[in-house]
Amino acid sequence: MGSRLIEPYIEAICEKGCKSVREDMRLLSQGVVLPELKDLDEIARQMVLKELRSIMAVYGDGCPVVQPQSSNKNDIKHEHRKKNTSR
Repeated sequence: MGSRLIEPYIEAICEKGCKSVREDMRLLSQGVVLPELKDLDEIARQMVLKELRSIMAVYGDGCPVVQPQSSNKNDIKHEHRKKNTSR
């Protein structure tokens, strides 16, 4: 099975988000058959795991924090909006 054939399976797992991908990788490394990969044989599942490891290596040990994007600048919330009043 080539990498093109496992691509939809990888995308299905990645759509679940970084933390879920890391958990799925842990399960795969323990031999658990994920629901998304039930149609694949062991060799193909190992190929998926290898590809996921490669993808997730970009992020190191953490997961990126994704902020929802707003189309309206007024909707953007700032954590620290302190005015300098000591003039």
